[in-house]
Amino acid sequence: MRNFLAVMIFLLTVGLVSADGFIYTYSSITGNGDDVLILIEWTPTMIDPLCAPRPCCYNEVPADCCHYIVFYANTSGVYYVRYVYSPATFSSENGTYLLIGNVIYRAYNGCFQKLGGVIGKVKFAFPYIAAKTSRELSIYYIDGNMSRVGSVKVSPQCTFDLSSKNLIVSCPNGTKMFNLSPVGIFEVPSVSTWEFMKSKRPSMGEGRLENGTLVFSNGTEVYRISAGEFLPYLYDGRELKLLTGVFMNDYLLILPPVMSYAYCVDNGTFESSLGFSSFISKSGFVLYDFKLDDFKPVYAFLYNGSLRAVLLFLPTGSYFRPLAMNVTIRKSCLYRTKLTQTETSPQGTNSTAETRNRICGPGMVILLSLLFMRKR
Repeated sequence: MRNFLAVMIFLLTVGLVSADGFIYTYSSITGNGDDVLILIEWTPTMIDPLCAPRPCCYNEVPADCCHYIVFYANTSGVYYVRYVYSPATFSSENGTYLLIGNVIYRAYNGCFQKLGGVIGKVKFAFPYIAAKTSRELSIYYIDGNMSRVGSVKVSPQCTFDLSSKNLIVSCPNGTKMFNLSPVGIFEVPSVSTWEFMKSKRPSMGEGRLENGTLVFSNGTEVYRISAGEFLPYLYDGRELKLLTGVFMNDYLLILPPVMSYAYCVDNGTFESSLGFSSFISKSGFVLYDFKLDDFKPVYAFLYNGSLRAVLLFLPTGSYFRPLAMNVTIRKSCLYRTKLTQTETSPQGTNSTAETRNRICGPGMVILLSLLFMRKR
């Protein structure tokens, strides 16, 4: 029995050391007009010791899992923002907002702008932010810029809830309720209803093959692109039916399939697979015996009359290497006219100067929601 246990521990250890993989999926695609933020959830995977004696069953994820890769896209390209934990996005008519920690960014009209951060324990209910320190709860209003509209004196024992119109502060000596407005906060006797606000997502459609043409439709707009234009950038022609079209104002953003990869070495035997599936329909296929050396760059595409392939990233086992150009983050932005097709270089790449010109627009603020439907 002791020998059996030793052998099992050895086999499991070999499997864990030699196993690697990942799953990525689009956790959020949020946009408004010509700007879109894409959050890709990137989860490393490994062999689950509890599924022995099967040597290669990949349903275990490390405790340090679920990383997020943030991309920003507009008519000029797809840009890498950051690799982060627990970001959030929200869109309104004034732009698409990204929250990372307590820092807020705004994407609008071709500009990616850092609006600033707040100090303290934070809750968001667009268009308000509440930030609590040990002595004060500050309320900020976001609409073109971030302004502090009021504050409430609190103790460390106080808690608070925030909606898009109201604030409730609960302390050991009682509860206070406030109505929120862009010009201030006003204490009221009671708050009966919390308003739930939804983030906007552009309409999306799965590609459909028709006689060598890939067709994307959202019911009102239709794009037809020769399927052969995509093939040099894909792992397998079956990916054509798994591409996701995101319908923006003046162009179509086309995203690659969801991917998952797993491999292990068991007793000298190599097992591996690379899976592809649609973000929309979840249909897909698997390539078996896929070697690490067979990985190649993953592309997104922009289409507004002609197709442009944009480098996105390169998966290498459970690791990720961004290939898209870094987004240019602005402190402030100026309004500018729409980007045109002639502004894009023929090679589909931009110089640093070109990127600075394209990633610039207006200036303003922020984002997102926690939001509960709640009755008090």
